[in-house]
Amino acid sequence: MNIFRSRLLGIGLILVVVSSFALAGETKSKNRKRSTVPVRIKVVPLGPSQALLDAAKIRAEKSPAVQALIKGTKFRTIYFGLADNNAEAAPRFQATIYDYTNDRTLVAEGDLAGREAVTVREEAFQPIPSDEEFDEAVSILKKDERFASLFKDNIVKAFRAMPDISVLEGTTERLVNVGMNSRDGDKNEVVSISIARGIVIRYESGAPLSSRAAPEACGVADANQSTTSAGTAGQYNLTVTQGETLWEMTVVRPSASSGTRRSGIEIRDVKYKGKTVMKRGHAPVLNVQYPGGQCGPYRDWQWQEDMFQTPSVGNTDPAPGIRIVAPGQVATTALESGIDTGNFRGVAIYNQDVGYGMETVLITELQAGWYRYIMEWRFAPNGTIRPRYGFGATDDSCVCFVHNHHVYWRFDMDVVNPNNRVYQMERGRKFQTPILNELFLNKNNATNRKILVQNSTGNEAYEIVPSVTDGVADVFGVHDMWVLKYKTVAGGTAFQNELDDGFNQTTSQNAFIQIEQFLNNESVVDQDVVVWYGAHFIHSDQVNRPGSPEVLGTFHVVGPDLRPVRW
Repeated sequence: MNIFRSRLLGIGLILVVVSSFALAGETKSKNRKRSTVPVRIKVVPLGPSQALLDAAKIRAEKSPAVQALIKGTKFRTIYFGLADNNAEAAPRFQATIYDYTNDRTLVAEGDLAGREAVTVREEAFQPIPSDEEFDEAVSILKKDERFASLFKDNIVKAFRAMPDISVLEGTTERLVNVGMNSRDGDKNEVVSISIARGIVIRYESGAPLSSRAAPEACGVADANQSTTSAGTAGQYNLTVTQGETLWEMTVVRPSASSGTRRSGIEIRDVKYKGKTVMKRGHAPVLNVQYPGGQCGPYRDWQWQEDMFQTPSVGNTDPAPGIRIVAPGQVATTALESGIDTGNFRGVAIYNQDVGYGMETVLITELQAGWYRYIMEWRFAPNGTIRPRYGFGATDDSCVCFVHNHHVYWRFDMDVVNPNNRVYQMERGRKFQTPILNELFLNKNNATNRKILVQNSTGNEAYEIVPSVTDGVADVFGVHDMWVLKYKTVAGGTAFQNELDDGFNQTTSQNAFIQIEQFLNNESVVDQDVVVWYGAHFIHSDQVNRPGSPEVLGTFHVVGPDLRPVRW
């Protein structure tokens, strides 16, 4: 077991022990005696295939509505995938098309079955570049006479910069940002590429506003490996058994996840021992702020699957984008290895012995510009769920400065049934405090403040327990926990269904989470309840350099524990 895993295990075990003394009379699920029965993983593909999505994409581009707007223009479909902002809705697709000739973003929608006419509308946002668009930008850069020899002689390498897109003041032209790193640092620069005109735009400061290029750079070396396109199909039914059925759920890979900027590994219809725990769990909001203002702030995306390492033999791939790791082995990411290379993109699943049983782990590595994000869901045989998020970066000048990452999970809790009650629990209180209306809370490690969601018609419950490493919100982080009443609008957007705040810019002073507007003082008693949980991480790796084993490690990981009570 590597250093990262073993230290993480130590933190998790400490939290379990601490929490057991803070239950104030609650009867928890006891850890069973370690079982010798093997834990088995079964994965079955679910949902539309990639071939069906590809056919729908062609149909959308050739539809009369879209052709009326793009005929004769230079355009590209940057995103195509399911418009799944409401899990109960019939499958629909969404295509994001950029018209370079007229500098506008078009969003086309239709039903996947093709029974309805495709509709299209113009929207005011800049889509995140696809791999194909970024590759075209790099091709233009390499042909520029000012840079051609630098690339030919391997003096510089191109990388995805932050922000991903620039629009110069007084213009509407979309510019794709490309970073250049050199061996000695003296050629480091971030430039903007006009796809429409095929030209390179430089900046006097060496980088566009909210970015930075300097001789010094921090992080691991960028491997420049390919990533997964947004909207790539991937849903699976997962069953975990150990003599009996422990866990059942649907797993959605990051590229197919829901939300305005997607939400990493998404789990749906989660059951533990046959009883429902939650309808949906995901992390729809992720941002980063540099307190000194050197870069950003940024609102990041969580669909761009990056390469990470799985064992070279013994794996099984039951469907594209999902891999069951060979028994007795684990997947490793940039957090453990300090190396930005791998042999797999998507969701890897494995069992890991954590001392009191085998946890089943779902893991992925995500890329957003120079950031590398690691997302895990861990499912224990005693019913504990441990969502985890880790933070790393590749070579760049910005990440030499202390910066704060904020990740926000959204738990659509359906404990046994959709109608639940919610309580605030703290050490030193004799009784649980009922939460009657929508509200927000901040953590209090001194009193072990946590939230308990209970079945309205029974005693079963799940408690959401903060980790001592999860930090407390500052002004940019806003808050730590929110309790909201579930919303659903048939065919609605992510914002209308309160899956996220609808914010769709990469760089903005407003990149902080904006779900306060969802607080309407509505009753959450015997209602379908959603709990948001924020973790805040201070990233300070400026003293480390590529190759150092301390660049990425234990304290780069955050996340709460979700534990069953009276199950």
